[in-house]
Amino acid sequence: MTARHFVATGYVVKDGKTLLLFHKKLGMWLPPGGHIDEGELPDEAVLREIKEETGLNAVILSPKREPRHREKGVLFLHQPSHVQLEDIPNHPQHIDLIYFCRATDGPEKISAEHHDMRWYSADELKNDPAIRDEVRETGLSAISYVARQERV
Repeated sequence: MTARHFVATGYVVKDGKTLLLFHKKLGMWLPPGGHIDEGELPDEAVLREIKEETGLNAVILSPKREPRHREKGVLFLHQPSHVQLEDIPNHPQHIDLIYFCRATDGPEKISAEHHDMRWYSADELKNDPAIRDEVRETGLSAISYVARQERV
């Protein structure tokens, strides 16, 4: 049986750009994210990881079902944009819940597990060959989604 871990990833958007971090160990540009801790909700994990890795506070913009009737013991969580299975070198596979988020405040600071952090516009994502296709496509979707939400 293949070992798998649940993780949560946040594509953080601000001013029409999404934030990517250059991961030291993996040698690639990725959005902030990481393992969902025991007892932690995915919504909590993605916001914690964003804060730990970038210093930023954020809000999840991915949809959240609003119940017609309040029912004790039922909590509706944000729906991920999508869920993907990732092969990670020398590590269990990741079941990754991907969320679209908007940065709110906080001092930008880079975590020890990253070399660099950079805000990418849609054009920069499209034209940077260092960005993996999956990250490029999801980053573009996040920028577009957040722009639509901000117009509403």
